Amino acid sequence: MAKKSASAADEPLMSLPELAAYLHLDEKTVYKLVTTGKLPSVGGDRSWQFRKKDVEGWLERELLGEDEAFVDIPDGMKLPLEDLLPDSAIIIDLKARTPVAVIEELAARAYGNNWLTDKPWFVGAVVERESLSSTAMEGGVAFLHTRAKDKGKIVRPFLIVGRSWEGIEFGAPDGRRTFLFFLMGLKYDKLHLPILGRLARALRNPQTIAKLRALSSPDKLRALLLREDEAARQGVVVDVPTDAFKPKLDKQLRLRAMRRLQAQRVADEVKADEAKSPGKGKGRAKKKPAPKKK
Repeated sequence: MAKKSASAADEPLMSLPELAAYLHLDEKTVYKLVTTGKLPSVGGDRSWQFRKKDVEGWLERELLGEDEAFVDIPDGMKLPLEDLLPDSAIIIDLKARTPVAVIEELAARAYGNNWLTDKPWFVGAVVERESLSSTAMEGGVAFLHTRAKDKGKIVRPFLIVGRSWEGIEFGAPDGRRTFLFFLMGLKYDKLHLPILGRLARALRNPQTIAKLRALSSPDKLRALLLREDEAARQGVVVDVPTDAFKPKLDKQLRLRAMRRLQAQRVADEVKADEAKSPGKGKGRAKKKPAPKKK
């Protein structure tokens, strides 16, 4: 037993550069995997070392294993939508005006929430999927996702929902603009297909889409999504023919919301100008009106 213990203790450890060479990855990528707790290591305080046996086990689990081997992955048909969609996952007013810019803005929110470790990779994977065929559906909704599977770059399964007031040309089959975008980073096939099916069923009703496009606050939009998803899970879904999928907006609600957003944008621009030029406009004497000619 003593010899075996000594042999284990004498097992050579790899440094981070050696591990990067062993995995055929650049050191920056390996560093991210280690600091996010994805790769098993020994030591600490930036003096990481790695056992070959541990690394091989990680490779088998993360890169070669089947999703079903992970017993802690919940069933996509039972997982509550609120677990994937916190308040911080909703962008009520997308600034993007092009398809690629939409993907960038949605992915930036996921990265800002620490749900992605590699935003450029994720954006590229989504763009690659869209180049094959648009994920935009009739009625103004798109379900963005990737074909690539890299569990190490997606920290946790997530959804990001973005709403565009003006709509964006996104290649929908009906030729109309897309207004609602669902970016899916669900990490596992066991989650992806069931969640996609649930969302598609929940958003078949034109009235639901009309409300989502008109609501003025993220919390109301999220609450409506959760209610519709729960109804879809319970089998309460309105059967709507495809040719009738023409949402009617509550124009008054939408107009008021757009006015509020426009006023906020103007106020933000004024503040930005004042910050750039402090004191501008102050201390100037007011001009007296010219005397009227008799």
